[in-house]
Amino acid sequence: MIDMPQDVPPAYEQVLKEKLTQCGLRNGGFIVRHEDQLQNVQIVIDEDAAASAAQFDCIRQAAGYQPVTFKNPSLQSAYQDRIVQTLQPRMVADAKSQLERFGILQGFPERSRYASDLLFARALEQKCGVKPGSFFVQRQGGLVGQPKPGGQSSKKEDGMACLMAAILYVSAKGESFAFSFTGNDASAR
Repeated sequence: MIDMPQDVPPAYEQVLKEKLTQCGLRNGGFIVRHEDQLQNVQIVIDEDAAASAAQFDCIRQAAGYQPVTFKNPSLQSAYQDRIVQTLQPRMVADAKSQLERFGILQGFPERSRYASDLLFARALEQKCGVKPGSFFVQRQGGLVGQPKPGGQSSKKEDGMACLMAAILYVSAKGESFAFSFTGNDASAR
């Protein structure tokens, strides 16, 4: 029997493995592999890696834009929360910048001042120069945003772009605003 050399991981995957080990993950407790179908590298961290919340920032920095999956559901949830917490200031700043471009940041509606999501939605529509009730509609299942397909005037397109920026701003600030989009069962919050 002839011993065949093991496949050497591609250089990028090897570098990721080294970085994750430097974060304190136990070698052999995680997998770094290229997924052809997804066209990216997948990082899967098992219990054997002895990962902890203290390593999250290092892991995120090492992984860059590559997806990280923890086999432990509580670690996965905590990692996702940490990513959101880390990105939130930038998301708020980007959304705020968009609202400034639309000229609506001054006097922007605060969710806490409205008794319902519907009333808040009407305030957002009005602030963006969109006819109240033309985007957000109250349905039996709750509040629904229904973007209209193409063929809109430039003014209406600007209004829809403004509403999207407003929704991003509210979401990035972490304000409670529950609605869904037409054709999407998942609610935005």
